[in-house]
Amino acid sequence: MVTFAFASGAWAQPIGGPPPCWPPPCIPIDGGLSALIAAGALLGGKKALELRKSRNKVS
Repeated sequence: MVTFAFASGAWAQPIGGPPPCWPPPCIPIDGGLSALIAAGALLGGKKALELRKSRNKVS
């Protein structure tokens, strides 16, 4: 009976460690998100400039 108790403990999985990345600064939001925001700002500026030029031509 005692042998069975120790044997069942030997088959158990070991206790897991901490999460692989905590606290979450390893989430890569800054690099891609910054480039996406910059591209959107450039595109918006270009569209605003084109709109201003087209309004000046009509007037």
